[in-house]
Amino acid sequence: MISLINIEKSFGQKKILSGVSLEIKEGTFTTIFGPNGCGKSTLVNILSGLETASSGEVLGADKLHKKVGYVFQDYRKSLLPWGTVQENIVFLLIIRGVSKTNSRTKLKELLDLTGIALDLNQPVISLSGGQAQATCILRALIIEPKLLILDEPFAALDYERTLSLREKLSEIATRLKLTVLFISHDLEEAILLGDRVVFLSKSPTKIIKILDVTISKPRTAKVLASEEFRLLTNTALEIFKLSCAMAAIS
Repeated sequence: MISLINIEKSFGQKKILSGVSLEIKEGTFTTIFGPNGCGKSTLVNILSGLETASSGEVLGADKLHKKVGYVFQDYRKSLLPWGTVQENIVFLLIIRGVSKTNSRTKLKELLDLTGIALDLNQPVISLSGGQAQATCILRALIIEPKLLILDEPFAALDYERTLSLREKLSEIATRLKLTVLFISHDLEEAILLGDRVVFLSKSPTKIIKILDVTISKPRTAKVLASEEFRLLTNTALEIFKLSCAMAAIS
């Protein structure tokens, strides 16, 4: 679907990304894992067109025009605080000229597809963290994105809510055959959700390794206790240790 080729990114004299090449295939769920401040968000912003690279090529970005759904880490700040759940979800459709009637129809179809239950007339300022994040996910999905990007979307939620939304997201991605790019600083989460995990080094960021996750889907929390998951986690930890060692040497 989209490819990064030898991407470099600097802010002033500080280099953030160094020679990053990555291919995102249609219908895949890719998780990006790396230390805090390594440039994960910068990388996906370049992929989505929110930022431009200092050098290198982004192939296929023209095909994503207005078809990138984005769920931000600070999700509450991305909601319209004066609006209801419904008004927030259909907002992108309305500003693109879709009628209110058609927007409501698309929302009903989306709720039926995803199985997410929310009070559409509830003000977003009164939502729990999980409800607010579900609202943001639906808002990103309603435009029928070719690429769905989630930037550490569950970082501010408690573990119970996180487990529930992980399972729901995985189920939705499989059912709708979405192409997903998911940023995480949680190794367990990155393995549980992804078809593959892209490991990044500390800044200036390079790709250390790409780990394929072969566990069959759908994946529930029960997978966390399996031997297959334990072995993958051990492999991932070794990759992470390698990236830390490389950072120390450099």
